Amino acid sequence: MNEEMIKIRYNVTYEKSFAFPANANDEDCDIEERVYNEMPTKEDEYTDAKVIRFEEPTIIDRGF
Repeated sequence: MNEEMIKIRYNVTYEKSFAFPANANDEDCDIEERVYNEMPTKEDEYTDAKVIRFEEPTIIDRGF
């Protein structure tokens, strides 16, 4: 079998426990939004977590 270069895209589900500033009366959706807004600036911290599952990959490009 030959090999070729391919580019794939896939989703990974992570699970992580950590301390996050919140008050007992904060709504879950508000905390989730704050976490979501912080994720791009702390990508390494959020991806250093337990992998729960991989979703099926999609081929984006094939190097013919």
